[in-house]
Amino acid sequence: MVVVAHPDDAEIAAGGTIARLSSSGVRVVTAVLSLPESGAQGERRTRYTERAAETLGYELRWPTRGENRQVADIGEIALVATVDRLIAEVAPRAVLTHWSGDGHADHRLTARAAAAATRTCRVDLYGMRPGETRTPAFSRFAPQVFVDITAHSAAKRRALEPFAAARPGFRPLDLAAVEAADRFHGSLSGTDRAESFVVERAHGLGGLLAAG
Repeated sequence: MVVVAHPDDAEIAAGGTIARLSSSGVRVVTAVLSLPESGAQGERRTRYTERAAETLGYELRWPTRGENRQVADIGEIALVATVDRLIAEVAPRAVLTHWSGDGHADHRLTARAAAAATRTCRVDLYGMRPGETRTPAFSRFAPQVFVDITAHSAAKRRALEPFAAARPGFRPLDLAAVEAADRFHGSLSGTDRAESFVVERAHGLGGLLAAG
């Protein structure tokens, strides 16, 4: 299961991993906790996320859609309860979420909620790389797990392309930066392109690519 703060977070940091898992028959559920935009722009972002789910092969959940524009609006106790319910419903072997040291406040809140929600169950927990590459947080990220996504990089790009469109009040997604990060982590792991993760909690359940 993947738990993220916003639309496109999962695709940026783990889109290739999701595609690799789903193409091998693993069920992947992705929960998006907030939708920062409203009105027509929010509807477009929702459609983009639904298309990305089809492209990458994951089941999409919006546990608070229409209620919260920022993860901080949910409140920490309610946020943990939301992730608790998702884990009870999906029964995952692993949860991928934001890294606890991410520079984005909503991402850190999501990471803390996932850590709290998995505290009493045998679920491996992985932190994804920061989505913003030109930040101190990205330079501090020290992954222990690399997933070769070379064969799935085209699907990842297709899923992300709609998110690269300009939108008022927000920086457009930089696809070149995302792909540069994939190539960088590929170079660290002996592949053309890779996504990387920090192991936040492990129970010896077979590793990330055995997750179900």
